[in-house]
Amino acid sequence: MIAGRVLASGEAVVSVVVRGPGGRMARVEAMVDTGFNEQLTLPPWVVERLGLKFEEEAYYTLADGARSGTRVFRGEIEWHGTWREIMIVEIESDALLSMGVMYGCNLNMDVVDGGHVEIRPLAMEGGRY
Repeated sequence: MIAGRVLASGEAVVSVVVRGPGGRMARVEAMVDTGFNEQLTLPPWVVERLGLKFEEEAYYTLADGARSGTRVFRGEIEWHGTWREIMIVEIESDALLSMGVMYGCNLNMDVVDGGHVEIRPLAMEGGRY
């Protein structure tokens, strides 16, 4: 289980460990973003610290309709006791944990100041959720 908390601002945050290709690791507080379908976002200073491998330039349409260009990297996240390769989007903001990373999990939140956040893996049946 991955645990976190709900902040006074109403944002749910969890602590995750990310690893770069050279084995460098960083623990980051990531906001749970149910409107984001990619993988994980990290600020440039974390991307640099981990020495992440550049993959491509990408363009996204933001909630306000504006288009934004960014760089995408490859890294790993410790996810329910195992390392999982993911794509990491570099943005000038707090880290965001997406629905793409949480796919196959149950997300449970007590949406009050200091509320508990839990992400648990779902059981698979016949290779399907």
